[in-house]
Amino acid sequence: MDRTGKRLLLMALLLAVIGGLGVYYFLANLERLALTEHTEEVVVAVADVPARTALREGMVAVVRVPRGMRHPGATDTVGHVVGRLTTAPLIAGEQVLLARLHEAGTKTNLAFLLEEGYRALSVHINERIAVAYHLRPGDYVDVVVSYEETTAAGASRSKVLLQNILVLAVGSETNPFAAAPPEATTLTLALRPDAAERLVWAEDHGSIRFLLRAVADRHQVTTSGVNAETLTSPR
Repeated sequence: MDRTGKRLLLMALLLAVIGGLGVYYFLANLERLALTEHTEEVVVAVADVPARTALREGMVAVVRVPRGMRHPGATDTVGHVVGRLTTAPLIAGEQVLLARLHEAGTKTNLAFLLEEGYRALSVHINERIAVAYHLRPGDYVDVVVSYEETTAAGASRSKVLLQNILVLAVGSETNPFAAAPPEATTLTLALRPDAAERLVWAEDHGSIRFLLRAVADRHQVTTSGVNAETLTSPR
């Protein structure tokens, strides 16, 4: 093949490549236009997120869903949710609803923090009762009650009364990331009505202590309580 033929062959190959790329980009653009036309963007949780968690970059992402499937209360902008607190748990893949987020650092109405079926109850605390004031909103605690038994002997008894109780506020502070008010005198808890009754009785007729639980510890334990006779008994 002479030089002219080689040039013609190279030009033909080049034109074929250019034509192929043109067709590829044309089809890709059609696909992109179709995707845009039939879908819309929405912010979703990348992984499970507990309640009262400040959302950060990487915890949420923008995905496309079929048009009309985005919740009216959701958003398509990550910046609208990053830095805000979740008021309820998020499940991986769940659309993030703005109504279920709270602006970090602002005061919150307690009714807004309560889940359905729960009530807010405040109890008196001091340094000894409240784990040396180390409790913060969002912590979980157990409650131990000490009281006089209704027996002829009237012996004193201590028993774990309630477990996995959410702390809503320390004093008037509901922000989990704020320092506890100095010398706060009340602790507000989220309780079901039957548990609230028991705690009110325990505070009015005995004495209570709070046990701070580890962040991820939701394990329920069974104890038999203790009195003067069983204090030194083997367990």
